[in-house]
Amino acid sequence: MNDTERWPLVLQRDRNAQFVYAVNSTGVYCRPSCPSRRPRPENVRFFDSAQQAEKAGFRPCRRCQPRDQLPARAQLVRDLCRYLEANSDRRVSLTELGEFASMSPFHLQREFQAELGVSPRQYQQALRDRQSIKPRERVRYGFFTSPLGSGLVAATDKGVCAVSFGPDIEVLREWLINELPWAELQEGEVSQHAAEVIRAIDTGLSEVPLDIRGTVFQRKVWEALRAIPVGETRTYEELAEMTERPAAVRAAGTACGSNRIAVLIPCHRAKRKDGGLGGYRWGLEIKRELLKRESSVCS
Repeated sequence: MNDTERWPLVLQRDRNAQFVYAVNSTGVYCRPSCPSRRPRPENVRFFDSAQQAEKAGFRPCRRCQPRDQLPARAQLVRDLCRYLEANSDRRVSLTELGEFASMSPFHLQREFQAELGVSPRQYQQALRDRQSIKPRERVRYGFFTSPLGSGLVAATDKGVCAVSFGPDIEVLREWLINELPWAELQEGEVSQHAAEVIRAIDTGLSEVPLDIRGTVFQRKVWEALRAIPVGETRTYEELAEMTERPAAVRAAGTACGSNRIAVLIPCHRAKRKDGGLGGYRWGLEIKRELLKRESSVCS
């Protein structure tokens, strides 16, 4: 497939296209299905893989996360969520979602609910509820240096709403903008919150208030994670049982991946049934380090 054939697939946000595209003006590369605004064609470069794009100096989009190699259903549902978020100012029908995903509305609803534990309509309602709390709610954020590298913490008047780690502050800032589209972001003093994050890294404990937002099922999973004692882990199956939804194992794993408050909501304490680490939004090296630290605290 040549570049002339690839460009229409980007315009169509084709989910099945097996390549990535990069934008010279931003230095970012994306999946063709990324819901972000389409770039000018003269600024676009195409690559067969994420590795090729990064070797050429481009960094992965924080919105569509083109580096991740997810199972087909997980990737489908993530694309659907991004589509709903990009069109959160209106009601998106199942028929429209089915056309976007090239599948029947019935099958789409079943796959979506199995992955997230909520229907597309409930997900849209959660988006509207979040956006209607206040128009452009103020969120203070700042950067700090942690034992895990560069960190970011953001908080509303209710409490910490985002914690992340990354290679540099610009990547972290871009992540925050994409994660909190409803927020009026103000960079400022966050030393007290940062100190609590570092305390959580060192001891597994913290007392800082949190502003937790998500679907009902996501919040149940996150509360279950917070109930796991320091130094212990639970399987995704056990997490699903803790939410009284024992069949929602995959949805419990997806909820862990949707957590935007690293360390303070300890999704690093979730592991696969076979003992493997599973995934981790901030990288498996950070997950290993957190588990290692908690184990040493309890030994």
